[in-house]
Amino acid sequence: MGYNSIGKANSDYILQGAHHYFNETELKIKQLVKILILYSYNLKTGDIYMKIGKLDFKDFAAKKPIGFSPSGKFITAGEVLSEPSLQLGSLLTLTKNQQVELTTERYNLEPDFKLGIIGVGLLTKKEIIDHVKRQDSFGKTVVEAEMGYCSELMANINIKPLVLPVSPIKPIPIVPDWKPIKKCMLLKMKTRALFCENTTDGVTSPFASYRLSHVHPVFASRGFTVIALTGTNDVRNNFIVEAKNGLTVYISGIGHGSYSLYTGNNGNHILEVGYYDPAEVSGKAIHFLSCQTAGQLGPNTITKGAKSYLGYTENFHLVWDNAATPVNEFLCFAEADSTFDIAMANGSTAQQAYNATIANFNFQLTKPGIPGSAAGTWLKYDRDHCKLLGDGSTVILPYRYVKICFPLLNLEKENALVAAGELADE
Repeated sequence: MGYNSIGKANSDYILQGAHHYFNETELKIKQLVKILILYSYNLKTGDIYMKIGKLDFKDFAAKKPIGFSPSGKFITAGEVLSEPSLQLGSLLTLTKNQQVELTTERYNLEPDFKLGIIGVGLLTKKEIIDHVKRQDSFGKTVVEAEMGYCSELMANINIKPLVLPVSPIKPIPIVPDWKPIKKCMLLKMKTRALFCENTTDGVTSPFASYRLSHVHPVFASRGFTVIALTGTNDVRNNFIVEAKNGLTVYISGIGHGSYSLYTGNNGNHILEVGYYDPAEVSGKAIHFLSCQTAGQLGPNTITKGAKSYLGYTENFHLVWDNAATPVNEFLCFAEADSTFDIAMANGSTAQQAYNATIANFNFQLTKPGIPGSAAGTWLKYDRDHCKLLGDGSTVILPYRYVKICFPLLNLEKENALVAAGELADE
């Protein structure tokens, strides 16, 4: 073989080697790019998420099973997304044992956390799993919630994370402090927002603190007089006096409850079906963050004259913040529920405030780190049991007019007017 033949052979060999090298390098680069695309980095918090579809999962949540393959093996959200045929299955077709098995495995892979149930207390991860395995009343609720959440998660996995909706702040009409009319006078009075906040209970107090800092100031800034019953003052005797006041237009609060009852400090019965004067609720908009009260108490207040009522038909569940995770789970629940109060203070109708509340729950569900987690399960559950009753067009304003006509024929009214002002000879 001559020189040229040897040279050509070497050249071909080198070219083949180079081609192989660059092909391997290209493959590695593609794999690296795939990994970089698969994970997203939050510049603000420094947290790393696994992106599945268009949602950002925590690493543990991405590993949680979301169903079963035809062969009976667990499959994750990523596997379902990569194999379209796997999306054809329905969790509703699973046997009871399969649903329990799937729910148990999902909770096993969740980091330790505490689930708060307003009206019940706190449960650890282990206690929740025990309930699931026993299939008692709460265990069945957990399975139902988990199956519902997994189904919705897969249906929405390719939907872009939602943008937090901004509730409009409607201008307050500028009206005079008084208006003369024939033989009468209209005096403008500030209306009141009455809050019954249970600050002495381990489950409700964090919510109460959040509401005191983020809800009450909004009402005050809009011109409402804020009446806050907290601590040992959060009892029925104090509630009756403030609720019956004609200037009270809004009632809200956090407390334990049942289908027919809302409670305050140490379980004191604040408002109970069959045990209150209709004047306590008549003409008012009401919102209680409490378990089950939209089941019977809410409808009852509407029949007694309340304009609207927002509450929950079943227990309200929340996941306490886990310092080991990059998202504050507690705030997701607090922000979603408080949306109604803030929207009402800012001039929205009850229906608009309700719509904004549901939109905020949906926003929290797609927030980075929430998809696939226990917080996601219970945000969906609370959202689905949040109900608005009564007149959706209800609006509250920070003022009302009091009509005073002359001459005053009632001595009590005359005495009240004298007490409200100062006597003068001219």
